[in-house]
Amino acid sequence: MFKKLLYPIRFEALSPDMPSSLEVLSCVLNFKKAGTEEIVLLHVIDVAKLPMDKYEGYSIQDVKRLTEIADVKMDEAVRLIEDAELMAKKRIEVGIPYREILKVAKEEEVTLIVAGRQKRGLLGEIFIGSNTDRVIRYGNIPVHILKYPAIFGADKETGKWFCEKMFRKILYPTDWSDCAQEALRYIKALKSAGVEEVVVAHVMNEKAMRLQPSEKFREFERIDKEKLEMIKRELEGEGFRVKTHLYVGRVRTDVIKIAREEEVSLIIMGTHGKGYVEGILWGSVSRNVVEYSDRPVLLIKGGGCSTT
Repeated sequence: MFKKLLYPIRFEALSPDMPSSLEVLSCVLNFKKAGTEEIVLLHVIDVAKLPMDKYEGYSIQDVKRLTEIADVKMDEAVRLIEDAELMAKKRIEVGIPYREILKVAKEEEVTLIVAGRQKRGLLGEIFIGSNTDRVIRYGNIPVHILKYPAIFGADKETGKWFCEKMFRKILYPTDWSDCAQEALRYIKALKSAGVEEVVVAHVMNEKAMRLQPSEKFREFERIDKEKLEMIKRELEGEGFRVKTHLYVGRVRTDVIKIAREEEVSLIIMGTHGKGYVEGILWGSVSRNVVEYSDRPVLLIKGGGCSTT
């Protein structure tokens, strides 16, 4: 399923307390358990950061020099990948990062883009940055946002264990949509990657439920419980251990709360990209989970989650 990954690589940590791209890559290598055979390394020379001449634009010599440096620096990443008995490929491009990421992903026909760079804001919250945001918004390929443990103060041994067990316990939030169904298909395909348990959760919108008469609310609750039970039986039939949760609250915050309380190792959820539903799905639920959860998130796109 994730046979070929694209990993955009930078060579410096965003801050002293953050892991380098190579440290994050060591975590990405564990996707081998999910069937990964090749990792495409992409370094983008950001055209916006190049010295610009008033009349001639950026210097070809500057680009040549930066390309040569990047090529040498990527050799260590290639060695890490090959030591893990995976194939490696280097790509160096010049342009606007998110556009180059999406272009190379299409050209290389990758099945997953890994976005591992996170940073803290002034108030301590996690935010993903404009490039990752745009890759998710405008792309149609699944994106894995790897919340490397060192960002949260974990020591290296804890981080190593976390990475090795990244598929251990999955939270699957569902809204019963085709997009959510597509995410479920991916979960089933991860059975051999070491999944020990799947937590299936549905959050009933409290604001909407307050407007319903009591008997109508009870009917919605009954239907949602039946749907959860059907998914539970479906996954148990595939050999998974399953737990279900039905909440009444705010979807955007309760998914994060469930992930923390259940100590999941990964959240897998479907998301649409741009289009009519942008503000409903990516703009509120998916984005909120990606931005504020301290758990890795795998956003599923394509199939039932194609952009509109």
